[in-house]
Amino acid sequence: MSRFATVLSGGGARGAYQAGVVRALYEISAELQNFSLFQTLCGVSAGAINAASLASKAEDLDLATSQLCDTWKNLKADEVFRTDYTSVTRNAMKLVRNLGFGPIAKKSVNQSLGLLNTQPLSHLITSNIEFDKIQPNIDAGRIHALTVTATDYSTSLSVTFVQTHQDYKDWYSDNRLSQSAKLKTDHIMASSAIPIFFPPVQVEGRYYGDGSLRNTAPLSPAIHLGADKILVVGVRNWGQVTLESKAKLNPSMGRVLSVLINAIFLDSIESDLERLELINQGLDKLKAAGIPSDLKPIRTLYIHPSEDLATLAAQQREALPLIIRYLFDGLGSTEESAELLSYLLFEPYYCSQLVQLGLEDTYQQKARIIEFLNSSS
Repeated sequence: MSRFATVLSGGGARGAYQAGVVRALYEISAELQNFSLFQTLCGVSAGAINAASLASKAEDLDLATSQLCDTWKNLKADEVFRTDYTSVTRNAMKLVRNLGFGPIAKKSVNQSLGLLNTQPLSHLITSNIEFDKIQPNIDAGRIHALTVTATDYSTSLSVTFVQTHQDYKDWYSDNRLSQSAKLKTDHIMASSAIPIFFPPVQVEGRYYGDGSLRNTAPLSPAIHLGADKILVVGVRNWGQVTLESKAKLNPSMGRVLSVLINAIFLDSIESDLERLELINQGLDKLKAAGIPSDLKPIRTLYIHPSEDLATLAAQQREALPLIIRYLFDGLGSTEESAELLSYLLFEPYYCSQLVQLGLEDTYQQKARIIEFLNSSS
């Protein structure tokens, strides 16, 4: 019998797209009376928020997925980070000072290495995710496991916090490891701490940043937990890009930061999918040649935006809070910083567009999803 997992990648405000996807996945699953896609939930960054929200309400996935969509559609920037002039300028001055222009106060290290104050996000997570219900949902068999990945700033290790059954054993390999944990707000905040913009978060005495930073194998947690069918939800319009396919852009600060953030959030999930496909092809050849192997093929299904989310974000630039818009003005043109903008545009109209796009894109793949659920291998 197949064991399923759903992997939700990172992406800041782009996480709204995932909310639309999981709502459509629930509706398709309800038609089939097969909720296997929600067995194991693996989240990173914004995906960690979404995964934890689903796990905490797994006894009623209809309510869980509809509430998740509603939260994203009504989300405002000041519910994620403080947008007042005093807070942003104070944090900016601290950040500049601690990058080399002054001494750093050890007691406030986690608050002095982020441009934005994310206390509102902490409150939002605590208010919307019932962490004390996750383990009962696991014990009742509603879900198998929830994983949340963050990056340890001391060692650069990618650490996956795992909440599952008592017989779970931790793993360690190539710059990544797992830890059994009873997940709470700090774990989610750590996984979501976008470098430079959001401050590091302390979990059990160690400082962590966004889980996408060193997450070179984002499918690994699902595989270690026994999944042989993995549905992956990305947040980038995936297609072949050539030097001629896009207009030339100046290497402004906004453009450089956009490329950097894309590398952190997006490249690893697609690289891991390609790597797994190559392994599957090799196993198929071994099987055809009658050569036994201890490895088993792992099927994947990748759902990703059919539209460029940066283009959608660029159209909504004026929705940014005034002080954040002022900062973006110093990074270059809207086009040059559009990718970065798409991660920080926590505003209702943009997020509602992404939720709707996630719903539509998933239903476009309904036949493939049904086949993925029902196939024996």
